[in-house]
Amino acid sequence: MKELQGLREVFGNDLIADNGRKLSRYAIDQVGDQSYARRPDAVVFPTHRDQVVALMQWANRNGIPVTPRGGGSGLAGAAIPAPGGVVCSFEKMNGIIEVDTGNLMVVVEPGVVTSHLDEVLKPHGLFFAGYPMSEDICCIGGNVAENAGGGRAIRYGTTAHYVLGAEVVTPTGRLLRLGGKRLKDVTGYNLLQLMIGSEGTLGLFTQLTIRVVPRPGARGVLFAAFPDSARASAAVTVLRRLTALSSLEFIDGQTARLTNAGLPRAQQTALPPRADAFLLVELEAASEADVAREMSAAAALIGESEGAVVDSGSDEEPMQRVWRLRKAVPWWTKRVAGSYHSLEDVVVPPARIPALVEFADQLRTRYATPIAVFGHAGDGNFHITPMKPEAMAPGQWSGTIDRLLRDLYGHVADLGGTISGEHGIGRKRTRYLSLVLSAEEIAVLQTVKRALDPNNVLNPGVVLPVV
Repeated sequence: MKELQGLREVFGNDLIADNGRKLSRYAIDQVGDQSYARRPDAVVFPTHRDQVVALMQWANRNGIPVTPRGGGSGLAGAAIPAPGGVVCSFEKMNGIIEVDTGNLMVVVEPGVVTSHLDEVLKPHGLFFAGYPMSEDICCIGGNVAENAGGGRAIRYGTTAHYVLGAEVVTPTGRLLRLGGKRLKDVTGYNLLQLMIGSEGTLGLFTQLTIRVVPRPGARGVLFAAFPDSARASAAVTVLRRLTALSSLEFIDGQTARLTNAGLPRAQQTALPPRADAFLLVELEAASEADVAREMSAAAALIGESEGAVVDSGSDEEPMQRVWRLRKAVPWWTKRVAGSYHSLEDVVVPPARIPALVEFADQLRTRYATPIAVFGHAGDGNFHITPMKPEAMAPGQWSGTIDRLLRDLYGHVADLGGTISGEHGIGRKRTRYLSLVLSAEEIAVLQTVKRALDPNNVLNPGVVLPVV
């Protein structure tokens, strides 16, 4: 590509264009279906905002698509490059510029790994509450681009609640400075919130100002077994009323046992063999004594809902043990099903969780397909994950999963929900957008995209299909 000479002048050695093995690393993110993989023509690694500005100006002059990338931990294909495109990897823009304890804020570059930020904040008694479950591999810029949620969104909300300011390079190569170190701002349209959750289609973050919060004095966890999914999902409604609740996670019984069996023996949790569903209940309070009282109250509610606590504690060991199991579930589905699974991200009003879980059972029977049901029950965000049956030929899977997803998405819409709560539309769900958005709503999204990206060079084909 002769146009790359302009990039070499900007990036020098921070450019890959002729090493197929290295380029292949940037061909896909964590989306399940490997058929989405597409090797970029080049990868650039900016270290300064000016290089990102120059990149987007070059892209517009040459009509070459650019895809931004953080940790590559996304599950919807938003970091997969467009044909003939360039990946802009922010892994070298990974500085924590300022920890402002007076304002309870941090200023960071987009490539900071989420768990690293937490380690830096820990000595100050602070943490970033908008963390996702993939905190060890995801980056702050990606969290903001996705408006990531995670296990504690029921208490703390999603990433958008914590983003106060951003430097953003627009698709045409203009630098915007949005928001800042202020807790209120209604000056003009809220462009900052427009950028958050736009999946790298409306701008590239080069710096972020994030609000952080004090770490809780104490946490406790209970892992509860239920005889069936109906009683577990009904218990969610009761447990959501707990004022100390910080997380409420659901795992169907078979998925929990199979995932648990795949862990090293020393890390496994003792699970009853006949339980059909499990809930992970996490609570926060000012002190250990307060957490102990809250745990007793939660245990009583679980018992009233015909569940039984099978593991609990407020020290590090039980906390790690039950969270390790929950976090291992998506990796288990990936390991056993390979490319032939679809980790979904539907969200419904919390009171409709029983109906959603019941419908997942119906889909298992209707399509004779294994389906892992797990997710953030506290806020109605479920990762329903169909997997190809062993007896099914690979060629049949694409048609089967398309029909199954259309059934699932249609039912979710009927329940007042939508097709993505935190993973995004990416490339994976663009063809299903019309199931939950009207033609008029999609047209408005397209108008916004054209206004900011008239040449359609920033992540084309993500969120909105290429027309």
